[in-house]
Amino acid sequence: MTTTTGPEPVAQRCALVIGYGNTLRSDDGAGPFVARALEARVPAGTRVLDAHQLTPEMAIAISAAARVIFVDAVDAAPHESAPRVSRLEPQPGADPLNPHASDPGSLLWLAKTLFGGAPEAWLVAIPGVEFGFGEELSPVAARASADAIVQVEALLARI
Repeated sequence: MTTTTGPEPVAQRCALVIGYGNTLRSDDGAGPFVARALEARVPAGTRVLDAHQLTPEMAIAISAAARVIFVDAVDAAPHESAPRVSRLEPQPGADPLNPHASDPGSLLWLAKTLFGGAPEAWLVAIPGVEFGFGEELSPVAARASADAIVQVEALLARI
């Protein structure tokens, strides 16, 4: 995981971008790809995390953020080529402490329950078509990732 800026003042709550997925499974690596591309482009104070999977420990950083944007690849429906942006709400998962079953809603729920804060949250879902072994994004996921970068930047501009 990486951070784009140093410590921020406690009174200033900034945004957090979490790009996650397995970079060794082709399109599943679209979330980390977008996170890495955004690192040099985000507003000052924005934290960018690049992760293999969501973990319960992320609830601490999530609780301190004004807005969190999750970026992940999803299995594309036929003819789907654009990223989907949807608002998220805190929801307890089946096992919110299990990193293999973690999802954005359960992390928001953990942040709210354990640390008293659940920020405004969004999911940018990047359509993917190839999830086999490989480190390259398919043309569909590569185009959608470029669009996702623009979508995340638009969400960040609204802070």
